[in-house]
Amino acid sequence: MNEDRGIINQKIPSSFFDWGFATDVGKLRKMNQDFFAVSDSLFIVADGMGGHRRGEVASEIATRKVFEKQKYETVQGFRDQIMMANTEVRREAAINPEREGMGTTLCGIALLEPSEGTPTKLAIANIGDSRIYLLSQGSFSQITKDHSLVEAMRREGKITASEAESHPHKNIITRALGIDIEAKVDCWEIPTNKNDRFLLCTDGLSNEVPDSEIMRTLETIENPQEAAQLLADLANLNGGNDNVTVVIVDVRQGEEDTNPSIISSIPISMTPLTTDNSSSTMDHDIEKASTEENEWKATPENIRKLLATALVMLVIIGLFIGRYARDNYFVGFEQIGDTSIENSQILIYQGRTNSILWFDPTVEERRPILGRDLDEKIIAEIQEKPQFETLQDAIQYLDALQQEIAKE
Repeated sequence: MNEDRGIINQKIPSSFFDWGFATDVGKLRKMNQDFFAVSDSLFIVADGMGGHRRGEVASEIATRKVFEKQKYETVQGFRDQIMMANTEVRREAAINPEREGMGTTLCGIALLEPSEGTPTKLAIANIGDSRIYLLSQGSFSQITKDHSLVEAMRREGKITASEAESHPHKNIITRALGIDIEAKVDCWEIPTNKNDRFLLCTDGLSNEVPDSEIMRTLETIENPQEAAQLLADLANLNGGNDNVTVVIVDVRQGEEDTNPSIISSIPISMTPLTTDNSSSTMDHDIEKASTEENEWKATPENIRKLLATALVMLVIIGLFIGRYARDNYFVGFEQIGDTSIENSQILIYQGRTNSILWFDPTVEERRPILGRDLDEKIIAEIQEKPQFETLQDAIQYLDALQQEIAKE
């Protein structure tokens, strides 16, 4: 176990939680880029990315920054601290050129300080493909959503769940701390139910140990420290292809419920577009408008106003269409004339896969990869023109593709 890759802060025994942890470099890697932190109120797991760009630095910086503040009153406060961690990782990369491009996943659980008369709740957060699972009253589920290319393809129906498990690009993530100025972090507020068991882990566990085996371990090993160590050992026994970090958190206080805890799938940052009050006001305005007589007259002044309004609306619509048409990246083959796929180069395009009005996709980057360098499965994938939110995501996709080709 590499305990130097974690923070263990328990000044007094926790009456609310029992917990255990384990982290290991695995069988193939020379360095552990994971980092974790545990205390009586806060649990964090991070998985650094960037290889030679010092992913282990990114995961440690982010975890330590979030862990600076031990007590949180709201989910938003927890999110804000994670955003500060994103800034810290980017600042370190900016002043050290050899660390440019480093990033990290992060998932965490924070015990929220309750206001008087309200039940205690937990804040959940994640970005990237490190996961949080929940075992509650015999029901086992992954409560975070992977931010990865393969998971996006699975959700869109382009590949099946079984294909996703063995996909060659399953390690390409689409969100991480340190990559974008504004990190997209999913956060939830959930109730605390006594005897619920949470598992936080990096993909070194989820890629090596099936969910069924993870569930069986959590159900049968009562001691959280022993269960965490066993899961890390299982990951190594099943291949140990990556660093593995496991944190298990058992809730010892809270509501007692015979039904499994239900986790909302809507991030706390997404608020309803309308409230009951705004809905009532809108209904009132509509009713008022329907009773008023507003007769429009075709005077020269009214016609000028109408034309000016129409022109402004056309400009606004054009701007929105232009932004939508350009706010996307995809990877595809460059096919000129009758050039075959085998002799076609792979390009990164900015824009939509199909032209929108006069907005055509433009070439952003070329790679020395030809169709004949790829197997049939990858060729079919490229022909589907996989899309990405940022240029960095598309670059990471092709970086991974070139690494796979270099291995062969």
